Amino acid sequence: MDVNPASAADIIHDLNEFPYPLADDQFDEVICEHVLEHLNDLIKVMEELHRVVKPGGLIRIYAPYFTSIHQFRDPTHRIFFSAHTFDYFIPGTPVFEFRYSSVQFMLRKVEFPVTPGAGIGKQLMFRLINGNLDFYEHHLAFILPRHLIYYELVVVKSETA
Repeated sequence: MDVNPASAADIIHDLNEFPYPLADDQFDEVICEHVLEHLNDLIKVMEELHRVVKPGGLIRIYAPYFTSIHQFRDPTHRIFFSAHTFDYFIPGTPVFEFRYSSVQFMLRKVEFPVTPGAGIGKQLMFRLINGNLDFYEHHLAFILPRHLIYYELVVVKSETA
């Protein structure tokens, strides 16, 4: 799916327009690679993704991390991403109880992907950062900025829905 009519996408659609032209529970997996940061309303987008992905389905998200210089270079970036951006949708997190959306996800993974071809030192640094995301985010994020963050969310739907 793409907004650009010149693309080779199967569906031409603006993801800022709701609902998406897709059936409920249509997909086992959705990949959002450098997409969400360009959209206007993350909550509405996540509600639509929740609708079109089957229960137990996976949503993979790649986005620029909030300390990345790349986040600020593109004037079309509207949303900033941290290790806790999706806590709003995750039961048991501090912000979940304050949400006004009814959709839920389970966080399967959040990490900074290891740069391909990274040496052993860089691999070790990524392992330490990924194992201590809160410490990194509170104390080191602006000293050792990362450029890309990755999430895996599992769609949770009640059986009565």
